[in-house]
Amino acid sequence: MAVIPNSSISLWQKTDILLAVVQGLVKTLAAAVCAPFRGPNTPKTFKRHISLTLGRNVIGRLSPQQMQFIRGSTETNYLAWTKSHHVKPQSVSIPTHDTKAFWIGNPDAATTMLYFHGGGWGMPGSSGHFSFASALISTAAASGKSLAVLVLQYDLAPTKRYPHQLTQCVELLRYVMTDLHKSPSQIVLGGDSAGGNMVLGTLSHLLHPHPAIEPVKLSTPIRAAFAVSPIASFDTNYATDLQDPAPASTIKVWLANYLGNSATDRWNDPSKTDVAWWRGVENVVKQILITVAAHEMMAADTQAFAAKLKGAFDKFTLFTAQNDFHAEPTIGIDLGFPESEASRALKSWVVTRL
Repeated sequence: MAVIPNSSISLWQKTDILLAVVQGLVKTLAAAVCAPFRGPNTPKTFKRHISLTLGRNVIGRLSPQQMQFIRGSTETNYLAWTKSHHVKPQSVSIPTHDTKAFWIGNPDAATTMLYFHGGGWGMPGSSGHFSFASALISTAAASGKSLAVLVLQYDLAPTKRYPHQLTQCVELLRYVMTDLHKSPSQIVLGGDSAGGNMVLGTLSHLLHPHPAIEPVKLSTPIRAAFAVSPIASFDTNYATDLQDPAPASTIKVWLANYLGNSATDRWNDPSKTDVAWWRGVENVVKQILITVAAHEMMAADTQAFAAKLKGAFDKFTLFTAQNDFHAEPTIGIDLGFPESEASRALKSWVVTRL
């Protein structure tokens, strides 16, 4: 199984979690009082404003180890999700790379989606990721199409660092083709935030093999790929984080934990690529979708990268959600929000390409 971060933290760290929650609630109460006077670059509804403010206050106060203690592992969250939804858990193991992936839906479905969850490389897959995958499957079924999702449990930073997680993504793809005998034309790649970054990194590896990762040979292009609010740059000079669920200060820590001593490159930082890098991408994937929230802190980085990809690939689509926050299709489910703009657009896009 994948390396699970040390779930044991000190008594003081556990006590500090409670203090962080109390402090977050106090700050959020102050934000609630001032909500009628908030500026224009803030969430439009009171619920969204308060939910995101509380998230930023608590997440920004806690260390990665404390967050991992609270959030558990992708596997424990998956098992809890399957139990609550009365679904039999099913997984696959990749022994040579010591990791697992978890099925949502019927493994014999006509199309298999490999999903790389977000969380800044420091938090596990959540119930929101599994519920989003299930919703995609239901949408496909309503259109008479058969889809299953295989959610990768990659190792979290700082226990493991780049390029380990990207290697696990690539190896899951290789495993599905070689061991499960799926044609690339039966495979969709998807991910959000950090996972969206690794979707792009995987496509880069297929085009230009990473020197530390074994190349993958495709018999035909992958059916489709999408990235929800991908981390498209490691430049952390963000203008604002008022419409994001995690503060800019925490994002900087997560990115540094992922890289460790590694430098940014064209496999981990899409902003370092150019149009020439993506020429020939039609030989590895048939179509690509990126969704971004118009006011998330990484929006400008994502839009700048999208322009490069569009310059090389006419089967690329960028969808900008005017009222979403970062990675809302999955995080919004965890927060109890209704279906987002990006989620509706993504479901439609995926289903028409199955």
